[in-house]
Amino acid sequence: MKEIKFALDPSVYDINGLVPAKNYLPEWYKKTPRLFNTDKENIINHGKTFKVCMPFTDSMISGYIFELWQDLYVVDDDNFPRIGWKDEKAPVFATREREQSGHMTLPNGYWDIHYALLHPLFIQTPPGYSILVTQPFNRFDLPFMALTGIVDSDKEPFFPGNYSMFLKHGFSGTIEAGTPLLQIIPFKRDEWKSINDNSIIQKGFRASNKSNRKIIGWYRDNVWSKKKYE
Repeated sequence: MKEIKFALDPSVYDINGLVPAKNYLPEWYKKTPRLFNTDKENIINHGKTFKVCMPFTDSMISGYIFELWQDLYVVDDDNFPRIGWKDEKAPVFATREREQSGHMTLPNGYWDIHYALLHPLFIQTPPGYSILVTQPFNRFDLPFMALTGIVDSDKEPFFPGNYSMFLKHGFSGTIEAGTPLLQIIPFKRDEWKSINDNSIIQKGFRASNKSNRKIIGWYRDNVWSKKKYE
């Protein structure tokens, strides 16, 4: 088993570091059934929820979560979001000029103010491994949007610094400590080349036909490989 090492800035005490993402499945996921009642003729074809989709679930339970380590309070002050926190000795946000986003299209439904989270996290991976750092996958319920980055964290550690995010329009109140903040997935770097290979078309059709013989679970039972993060 490969090891991903983490540490925290010594000025921050008694907080979690990297926790397996499987521990952060939200309530809306847990409460959703695999099939739902419908008045359509074929309940099997039309009554499935995202919960039968292993690729969807896999994205949410892969890697690790780094959670918010103190409460943040957001208030809409005359159509301008302001952020407050209790520990004045350790501010966790800075703002960047709009121009620093360049010509990038900003996410719809979020303030165009570019915030930088001042995180306390160190991470180091084995030789040849990098980390994907991103918004927790499929967590559109969170009141912020973190940008995605890839960090080569093997030669030198990923170290405390700025991480970019945007706040959602209409949100005011407390973002509580323990809220999933970043999803971090280690992966091995390889050299890749794309090749057009039509031989996989028939293989794909055969797999699709096999999957159609099962109501649910074919991909999970025949294709999916379990990933382990501790």
